[in-house]
Amino acid sequence: MKIGWILVSLLIVLFTGCETTDDILDTLDHTVPAVQFNPDTLEVTAGEKVTLNALLSDESGIQRIEFTYGNWKINTIVDLSAEPVQPSYTFTTEITVPADALKSWDEKEYYNDGTSLVITQTYHKMLLSVWDKNRNLRKGYCYIKVK
Repeated sequence: MKIGWILVSLLIVLFTGCETTDDILDTLDHTVPAVQFNPDTLEVTAGEKVTLNALLSDESGIQRIEFTYGNWKINTIVDLSAEPVQPSYTFTTEITVPADALKSWDEKEYYNDGTSLVITQTYHKMLLSVWDKNRNLRKGYCYIKVK
């Protein structure tokens, strides 16, 4: 009987003294950074230089930025991990549209049921990946059409 009361008392102390999962999760950062291109869609001519701007923001601070597009061999990395916390950052880059940039091409889209569909694509999809100080990731896209 005495052991039963000791166990009950121990269980009460354990359950009331511990944080709940919700308490722990509330202290963690689950918010991904915001990415806003200005503008997010452009029409350009082959060989043209284009300046791309994006406003990035996150309460815990921006840590790393990667802007990539493999077809045009674009790979820009900005590492802010050694910098003081910056809740917002303006990413700006200038790219030169290749003289031989495709104006349209076919892409094959595959579905889970095994079927596929051919899509004629006219926009190049540039990827901007942004991580905050807590390694939350947001992917934003800018689309460029070559006239």
